[in-house]
Amino acid sequence: MAKKKAPTTGTSSPAIQPRMLVVKDAATYLGVGPWAVRKLHWDGVLRGIFIGRRLLFDKLAIDKYIDGLVRAAA
Repeated sequence: MAKKKAPTTGTSSPAIQPRMLVVKDAATYLGVGPWAVRKLHWDGVLRGIFIGRRLLFDKLAIDKYIDGLVRAAA
Protein backbone atom coordinates (compact mmCIF):
# COMPACT_ATOMS: atom_id res chain seq x y z
CA MET A 1 0.00 0.00 0.00
CA ALA A 2 1.42 3.41 -0.99
CA LYS A 3 1.88 6.06 1.64
CA LYS A 4 -0.11 9.25 1.31
CA LYS A 5 1.83 12.49 1.16
CA ALA A 6 1.02 15.04 3.80
CA PRO A 7 -0.61 18.17 2.35
CA THR A 8 1.65 21.18 2.14
CA THR A 9 0.80 23.95 4.53
CA GLY A 10 2.34 26.82 2.59
CA THR A 11 5.10 27.34 5.13
CA SER A 12 7.82 27.53 2.50
CA SER A 13 10.07 30.57 2.48
CA PRO A 14 8.88 33.62 0.53
CA ALA A 15 10.00 34.04 -3.06
CA ILE A 16 13.25 35.91 -3.51
CA GLN A 17 12.74 39.37 -4.99
CA PRO A 18 15.52 40.29 -7.42
CA ARG A 19 17.47 43.46 -6.73
CA MET A 20 18.70 43.79 -10.30
CA LEU A 21 16.11 44.33 -13.01
CA VAL A 22 16.37 43.69 -16.74
CA VAL A 23 15.32 46.56 -19.03
CA LYS A 24 11.75 45.29 -19.40
CA ASP A 25 11.26 44.92 -15.64
CA ALA A 26 12.90 48.29 -14.93
CA ALA A 27 10.51 49.87 -17.43
CA THR A 28 7.52 48.26 -15.73
CA TYR A 29 8.82 49.40 -12.32
CA LEU A 30 9.13 52.97 -13.61
CA GLY A 31 5.89 52.88 -15.58
CA VAL A 32 7.56 53.70 -18.90
CA GLY A 33 8.56 51.80 -22.02
CA PRO A 34 11.81 49.85 -22.40
CA TRP A 35 13.22 52.41 -24.83
CA ALA A 36 12.74 55.19 -22.26
CA VAL A 37 14.85 53.17 -19.80
CA ARG A 38 17.53 52.62 -22.45
CA LYS A 39 17.52 56.36 -23.25
CA LEU A 40 17.96 57.21 -19.56
CA HIS A 41 20.91 54.83 -19.51
CA TRP A 42 22.46 56.22 -22.73
CA ASP A 43 22.10 59.78 -21.41
CA GLY A 44 23.89 58.79 -18.18
CA VAL A 45 20.86 59.54 -16.02
CA LEU A 46 20.27 55.96 -14.88
CA ARG A 47 23.29 53.75 -14.37
CA GLY A 48 23.15 50.12 -15.35
CA ILE A 49 25.57 47.23 -15.53
CA PHE A 50 26.13 44.60 -18.16
CA ILE A 51 26.37 40.96 -17.22
CA GLY A 52 27.19 39.32 -20.49
CA ARG A 53 24.88 41.03 -22.96
CA ARG A 54 22.13 41.73 -20.42
CA LEU A 55 21.72 45.29 -19.21
CA LEU A 56 20.62 45.31 -15.58
CA PHE A 57 19.49 48.11 -13.30
CA ASP A 58 19.72 48.22 -9.52
CA LYS A 59 16.28 48.69 -7.99
CA LEU A 60 17.80 50.93 -5.28
CA ALA A 61 19.35 53.18 -7.94
CA ILE A 62 15.97 53.45 -9.64
CA ASP A 63 14.42 54.43 -6.31
CA LYS A 64 17.08 57.14 -5.84
CA TYR A 65 16.35 58.44 -9.33
CA ILE A 66 12.63 58.62 -8.54
CA ASP A 67 13.33 60.34 -5.20
CA GLY A 68 15.40 62.97 -7.00
CA LEU A 69 12.58 63.64 -9.44
CA VAL A 70 10.07 63.98 -6.63
CA ARG A 71 12.33 66.40 -4.70
CA ALA A 72 12.95 68.47 -7.83
CA ALA A 73 9.21 68.73 -8.51
CA ALA A 74 8.40 69.84 -4.95
